[in-house]
Amino acid sequence: MRSRILAPLALAATAALTLTACAGGAAPAGSGEPAVDGTFTMALNADPGNLNPLLTAGSPTHQLAQLSYDFLVYVDPTTSEVSPWLAESWEETPSSATFTLRDDIVCADGTPLTAQTVADNITFVTTEDNKSALRGVYVPATASAVADGNTVTVSTPAASPFLLLNLSRLPILCDAALTDPESATTGTVGSGMYELTASVANDSYTYTRRDDYTWGPNDATAKTEGTPKTVEVKIITNESTAANQLLSGEINAAIITGADQERLDSSGFAAAESGAIAGEMYFNHGADRPTSDVAVRTALVQAVNLQDLAAVITGGRGIPSKSLVSTDPRACVDDTVTGNLPAFDPKAAAKTLEGAGWAKGADGIYAKDGQPLSLRFFYDSMGDTYDAAADVALQAWTELGADVEVTSGDSNKTVEVLLSGTDNSGWDISWEPIYVNLPSMLVPFFSGPAPAEGLNFLQVSNPEYDAAVAAATELVGPEACAAWADAEKALFAQTSVVPFADSIKKTYFNGAELAFGTRISGPALRVTK
Repeated sequence: MRSRILAPLALAATAALTLTACAGGAAPAGSGEPAVDGTFTMALNADPGNLNPLLTAGSPTHQLAQLSYDFLVYVDPTTSEVSPWLAESWEETPSSATFTLRDDIVCADGTPLTAQTVADNITFVTTEDNKSALRGVYVPATASAVADGNTVTVSTPAASPFLLLNLSRLPILCDAALTDPESATTGTVGSGMYELTASVANDSYTYTRRDDYTWGPNDATAKTEGTPKTVEVKIITNESTAANQLLSGEINAAIITGADQERLDSSGFAAAESGAIAGEMYFNHGADRPTSDVAVRTALVQAVNLQDLAAVITGGRGIPSKSLVSTDPRACVDDTVTGNLPAFDPKAAAKTLEGAGWAKGADGIYAKDGQPLSLRFFYDSMGDTYDAAADVALQAWTELGADVEVTSGDSNKTVEVLLSGTDNSGWDISWEPIYVNLPSMLVPFFSGPAPAEGLNFLQVSNPEYDAAVAAATELVGPEACAAWADAEKALFAQTSVVPFADSIKKTYFNGAELAFGTRISGPALRVTK
């Protein structure tokens, strides 16, 4: 998972944004008869260090937490359908979520996991002195939790969009870890199917199945056919090395994002796909900028073949975006993009400009009121494919009749250009993927004050978007998703933001498979003969 600028917003509306990745795909097909008490060996691209998932937001730690900790509910990554896990039933309002827990949950240390344990997890995260990395991320900082028998209710003072889905990501630790958080930094203190039994830092982690485990999602238990007895996690930092070991059968699973996908695909390995937004275009709405004119924004999109751009920026391994929200499990799976962005048509682009009073001069550059169509294009360069895609766009805009100055930089430079508030005239067009899985996480970027007082770096003012957000905030379920879809479409109607490419990350399997979902989790693992 690549972390980009704006790092604290994908970690939930704290004051910046984490741009991280993932999206939907089908579970891999089976590859043989179920093995009895087999071993599942997987690659992890970095050592997790601190294993306590309440104290770190590190991706390796949270990948391993899927083995040894349980969650309140299971959310299908492709449909967002919610099903039981620790909770057998639940209710949601715009400002609360109530969970009724199973009564047979037992921690690996033999103690029961109760509704009070869940409430204590919430309290631990929201207590500022505990320095939980998940405060304001999976659990709103203002949330409180109360247990009553086998139910626990999590509430917020004001409406909290997607509270249930946020809480669904929270690993639930057992009482001993809440009393002594350090105990979970080098071991596991959970109710999950697997318990850490050996570890060598920067080398390997070994997990052993709990044979008393009976409460997994989709009725998964320790006795389910093909459930491995042992899970071996090998730290393999080089993706090509992981691919080699997958091909040789030394490991059963590895996440591959780069060029090694081609040889694994050609070898016929099953893979679970997930995605991340890779290409996202923004326009500066500042009153003194040419792109404050919707006709200019529209023409610039009409001049570029977005499908070609998606192919270039992803190295041929991506797909066109369907939404501003691409990370699984997504709260909403609506296709808000198709049919809602200007179609590729260079001749129409010229007519759009001319209809708005722009005229092409002898030098081939459009001008209006004596001002040439001079544009500053800034993008976050994350590799050769991004540079190549920028060249494609530059050529199209130059052929249209714009004078375009191109600059790029790393994530630190992107923060300076887009979010510092020191010189918002430094760009007209920008590319920077914002990875979120909840549409509510995007609100600070498309409404409210501009930098440095806020995060609205486009300086967007869109009453239709604001009205749809206000309506969505008071709703839950499918009705909420419909309102959030209206909000995205309001932005597209003004050509303010253009998502154009999602990259594809694949988890490949050899001699193993997932029973459900698209990511490795203890209850979903199966090994084959």
